[in-house]
Amino acid sequence: MTTTPFTTGRRGALAQGMTLAWRSLVPLRNELGRLIQFVLQPVFMVVVFALMFGAMSGDPDHAARYLMPGVLTQVTLISTNITGMNLAEDIVNGVFDRFRSMPLARSAPLIGRVAADALMTTATIAVALVAGVAAGFRITAPPLEALAGVALLLLFTLALSWVSAWLGLKAKSVASMQGMATAILLPLTFGSSAFIPPANLPSALRWWSSVNPISHLADAVRALLLGTPVGPHVWVTLAWAAAVTACFVPLAVRAYARRIR
Repeated sequence: MTTTPFTTGRRGALAQGMTLAWRSLVPLRNELGRLIQFVLQPVFMVVVFALMFGAMSGDPDHAARYLMPGVLTQVTLISTNITGMNLAEDIVNGVFDRFRSMPLARSAPLIGRVAADALMTTATIAVALVAGVAAGFRITAPPLEALAGVALLLLFTLALSWVSAWLGLKAKSVASMQGMATAILLPLTFGSSAFIPPANLPSALRWWSSVNPISHLADAVRALLLGTPVGPHVWVTLAWAAAVTACFVPLAVRAYARRIR
């Protein structure tokens, strides 16, 4: 049996995507375990990195100011895994088989999945910020500048969510998707300036940190939250986000189209 793909305009695809995003969020009311995970994960990251590592540094206040933006960066990056894992799970559960017979734009299910996860990521950032403030971290930048830092985090997370979506559509299982995402995120996160100043790294790692997009993201967020000079980091981060989005949105849509044939 063959199906004729349904085509619609960009507005129609966006409207369908938002509807699917809402349908993805509604069941969370009955999934207490996932809600607890979204709350506990950022709190745990704040305790481990901002408090424990900060105490080990000998200057907890200075360490918290440096580490907390790195924690926010890592928490949001980890949250992008959810997009690919949910898509991989949808494949296993036959959700795409049902989409095949529905009058949906090809991009609508992906837009819905990314949008729903972006809302959850926003909540995760809020929890991490509250936990950080409770732990002693203080945002010293003007409100609009601090909001720009959070917006930059979300924008970059949206870009990486499309990478995660592509991986999820290519993966054979949820476990393989998680493994691929971890293999990508670990060197990006821990090889960046999110937690360690580049000057304290060995020369080879210092070079990697200097070209690592996560370093630019963490440094930009740190500067925007603390009110320090941002340098080129915001523009470099925006350029990376635009390039990743331009590359992986069509790749993800094409991978989805192959899945529903």
